[in-house]
Amino acid sequence: MIKNEMVLVGVKETLKALSLFDKEAVKEFNKVLNSELRVAKQEAQSLVSNDPPLSGWSTKPARNPRSRGGAGWPAWDQSVIKSGISSSKASGKVRSDYTTSAAALKNKSAAGVIYEITGRKNKVGGKNGFISNLNRNAFDPSRLVWRSVDKNKDRIIANVNKAFDDVKAKLQKNLNMRRG
Repeated sequence: MIKNEMVLVGVKETLKALSLFDKEAVKEFNKVLNSELRVAKQEAQSLVSNDPPLSGWSTKPARNPRSRGGAGWPAWDQSVIKSGISSSKASGKVRSDYTTSAAALKNKSAAGVIYEITGRKNKVGGKNGFISNLNRNAFDPSRLVWRSVDKNKDRIIANVNKAFDDVKAKLQKNLNMRRG
């Protein structure tokens, strides 16, 4: 399990079933989820500096991008990186054994993704000067979205779990009332 994953089983199904009985309870769960996403997103965006994390990282797009293999190295543009940090509640495949159905925080900008995850597998940096320099300037390979989630993980998990437990309890109460 990745350290920032939080697995809730049956969210989609529970919310769908509860919406038949208590739409307000579903709204309350979504309100908690949206609030946690908004706070984490704002914090991640606040971590994006105006200056590039490395002295050689250009702030202007390449004039003659490579024709093969993509558009070249992405420029460090704070506004583009900040706007690339977004939240999503769309279902998606995370691993082969489960899908997301609650929420996710994503970094969609190319420069933001490079900064965010470069060196995650090799946290020491080894002989790679680029990774070592990034780690020296930003502590470790959890620099924006991941750092925000790492810092607030306990609160996020507690609030979302409590909201989901409340939703499950309300669904169970409604099902019990319906039976008898």
